[in-house]
Amino acid sequence: MIIKESFSVRRTLPFVWFDLSLAAGSATVAYLLVDRAGIHWLALPSLLASVLGTALAILLAFRANTAYQRWWEASGIWAQLTGLSRNLVRVARSVTDVKLADPSIDPDVVHAWQRDIANRQAAWAHSLARQLRGQDSAVELTRLLPPEEASAVLLADNRAAVLARLQSQAIFRGYAAGILSGLDNFQMESALAGLSTQQALAERMSTTPIPRPHDYVSRAFVHCYVVVFPFAAISALTDYRWLVIPSALLIALFFRMVERVGGSTEEPFANRIQDVPLTALATNLERDLLELVDVPQRPAKPVPVDGYLW
Repeated sequence: MIIKESFSVRRTLPFVWFDLSLAAGSATVAYLLVDRAGIHWLALPSLLASVLGTALAILLAFRANTAYQRWWEASGIWAQLTGLSRNLVRVARSVTDVKLADPSIDPDVVHAWQRDIANRQAAWAHSLARQLRGQDSAVELTRLLPPEEASAVLLADNRAAVLARLQSQAIFRGYAAGILSGLDNFQMESALAGLSTQQALAERMSTTPIPRPHDYVSRAFVHCYVVVFPFAAISALTDYRWLVIPSALLIALFFRMVERVGGSTEEPFANRIQDVPLTALATNLERDLLELVDVPQRPAKPVPVDGYLW
């Protein structure tokens, strides 16, 4: 996610150089043929630029708005995952702390069970974040899980789903050991069910992009407009017709940047600088979960790198 307020022109040029070159070439040809060579029939009606520009602006606005809605929905899904994970560990801590007063139950067993629940949930968050981005979560899983659990999860295709199963099994083991009682396990299972639902929503967004024709058509329309604009704009200029060249460059820059903003934010889990910062969010969630069970050794807070938070 972009944190900094200023942008480098150098980083934007790779996205707009083709359209700027296209605009410069088309505008130069329009100026030479219409103004210098006197081929006036090539000067198209200026109304054409207005009509096409309005239609293109509406299309690009729809594209950008749809992309932002996807980004915002992805951010909301992760917020739900964060809240449900905190709720799961909070309930696990609260209902098992009561058992510390029972002399028949070893306090070390209770504390170890609480830490296992928190570590496993943190591993689940890291695993899902890496899975959505198409990355490997082996480092986080090895760090947070017991060796036997880490080995089993690393062999799975959907590691987050397997971790959810292990979490559910741990809850029922706690119930069988007397750490949980009554309806404690049902409260925690409700949180796990909510987490599974949000995981499915995140996976849907990761694997179902905006239909490709939207991307192709918007890019093609921008290219066509950049070529046509100088031949329509030059008819509205009676003097200083060379101004059609910088005008075409500005128009190409504006429309192309709006189109690229939509294209770059429509995949919020694609591990790009515009994405939802899943790594930072998973790390912050791990810190919160471990703090809920009084684990002092927690990872450092994520900090932006060169103005980007990953």
